[in-house]
Amino acid sequence: MKGQLLQLIRDRGPMSRSELARRLELSATTVTRVVNDLEADKVLIEGAALAPTGAGRPAITLHIRADACLVAAVQVGIGVVHIGIFNARAERRSESHFGYSIGASPESVLRRIADGISALCESSGVSMGQLLGVGVAVPGPVDAAGRRMLMSIRLHWRNVAIAEELEAATGLSVTVEHNVRSMALAEARFGQGRGLGSVAFVYLRSGLGAGLVVRGQPFSGGVHGAVELGHLAVIDAGAVCVCGGRGCIETVLSESALKATTERLRIAPKPDALSALWSAAQRRKDAMRAIDAIVTPLATGLSALTTLLNPELVLLGGALADIPDALFDRIVEATWRGAFPLIRESIRIERSQLGTQAGLAGAATVALDHFLYA
Repeated sequence: MKGQLLQLIRDRGPMSRSELARRLELSATTVTRVVNDLEADKVLIEGAALAPTGAGRPAITLHIRADACLVAAVQVGIGVVHIGIFNARAERRSESHFGYSIGASPESVLRRIADGISALCESSGVSMGQLLGVGVAVPGPVDAAGRRMLMSIRLHWRNVAIAEELEAATGLSVTVEHNVRSMALAEARFGQGRGLGSVAFVYLRSGLGAGLVVRGQPFSGGVHGAVELGHLAVIDAGAVCVCGGRGCIETVLSESALKATTERLRIAPKPDALSALWSAAQRRKDAMRAIDAIVTPLATGLSALTTLLNPELVLLGGALADIPDALFDRIVEATWRGAFPLIRESIRIERSQLGTQAGLAGAATVALDHFLYA
């Protein structure tokens, strides 16, 4: 009941007790009891008075005390971990990060994460006891309970009990989610996808991943619950992928693949590899061929995503959010050429605005969903 009430205020804004009772179809007595508990816990606070619509006193709006509800967020990347403290609106209060060797054991990385959460709390003036819990976004599928990372192709981690180990080390409750799915959730809750029925998030960094939110909930269907967009084999006679397949999109579109392409063509990858390739393609045929070799499989994957899943909004994030407008437009145009014609008018493809904070925002949103808005 508390979670439903808080969700309503989060999504619709501050409102009165009577309005909450009407929207939740509950008695005024029940809503008053729940509100009193949340005020006692310092989660809700009274705000401005609404203009009266009839006889009696004006109604008082209720607000979530965002900075009184804090969570820790952890993004486990490939060779780097970001840690942050966020409030109830998924706004970052503080952040830190550390690098680690790809060959490091998951246990050693988790110990450093636990120490990092403690150190960030201390430097931020936040006690560990103030945190509602910890959300962890990981580069691989997780179990249905949100406790274990089942596998990570690039890290070679298998069946890692992330929640159990971090809970033992920190004394905090922990929930775990696939990194790109958590980014999609952040956009659906607090970003460009607010109010929409379905949002897809496509993220390019070390690999190419996708996440989906349907009817307000992260989509985790299938055996492993991950949308492995980067491992669609769409390139005829393509190279061998890190997953063991051949011709996957990631063989041409990942950090390592883009680095190899820019080095082969002797193009400085500044400000980023895709932008540098596009700039060079305006005057060099070999660079344009490289762009073609990237855009075609990416558009094939995106058209399959939109045709099969029909999300209302597709957001391109990570390195795809920073590409030049002309390249972005070309990707969108190529995607629509391969998509089912009848859906083109009802689906938007846009850039994510989460920027470099996408992973942390996702982890924070997962923690808030689990420990505050549930």
